[in-house]
Amino acid sequence: MKSALAILAICATFTAMAAPGAAPSATARTGDTLRLDPTAANVKRVRAALHAARSENDKIDQIRLLATLYSRSNASGMNDAIVSELRALAGSPSRRVARSATYPLAQAVGADETIEILLRAKRAGLMESEEVAGELARALRFAPREQQLRLVQLIGAEQSRYGVDVMVAGFGSKLLDPMLPETRQAVGDLLRRTRIDFPRNTDSFGYVDAIRYAGWLHASALTEQWVSRQPYEITVLAHLDDPELDPRKLIAYLGTPEGKELMVRVGKRGPFAGAVRRARDYAAAYPHSLHVQKIVCEIYGSWNSLPA
Repeated sequence: MKSALAILAICATFTAMAAPGAAPSATARTGDTLRLDPTAANVKRVRAALHAARSENDKIDQIRLLATLYSRSNASGMNDAIVSELRALAGSPSRRVARSATYPLAQAVGADETIEILLRAKRAGLMESEEVAGELARALRFAPREQQLRLVQLIGAEQSRYGVDVMVAGFGSKLLDPMLPETRQAVGDLLRRTRIDFPRNTDSFGYVDAIRYAGWLHASALTEQWVSRQPYEITVLAHLDDPELDPRKLIAYLGTPEGKELMVRVGKRGPFAGAVRRARDYAAAYPHSLHVQKIVCEIYGSWNSLPA
């Protein structure tokens, strides 16, 4: 059974989809039809609806719908037309329209232009530092390896917690393996500067905080494995063995699939005994927190199934 944290993470990534076989109107609002099939005909319909839109809200809805028709595989054969449309709209005198077009445009172009678009939007007051950093982090996944270092440096320059959260979401070997050594070093430096803490109120255990911490620790350990050749489990266990570590962080990481996989890989109870004991002590101190009780129960079950 997946842990409660894993279930939440999965749910948080779901996007509602239109019913299969539906034939939505090209002028329908994006709140009603979140996606159309990426075909040339649909691109033409949405562009026509966009040009015919009379209100700012209708125009923004059509921009969002048009953006869903862009695909990296260019399934519609109309990516160039979509990008051209978004580029023109990003220069709109309407700040709301320009902002709505800037986001998908930044995701659809090459890394150099993405950086230019985002920094220009920040200077124009269309985007805040947090938003810019988040979009830079998204672009990192698709940028050529020669341009990734600059993206990581810019994410760090924005001093954005959100940018780091986006960067570590789904973090794994597919991102790290192709990176140049200096880029991995920069990622490691950025992660060390942006440690995650829970709220000071010790009875507060939020899922978002838990997911953010677990993602940060997982990404830090993977990066350290590349940078210093220190095995993943050594980095994680060093964190978990810290007697000053907030017990909520123990629960956050050990409650994830990565945490449970690590226990199985290490294969013994001993290295995790202290962390599991502290997690159970925390749960015992807050017996009315049912979600904490559930996660800790699963952690204990995984740990207890290991050989002594």
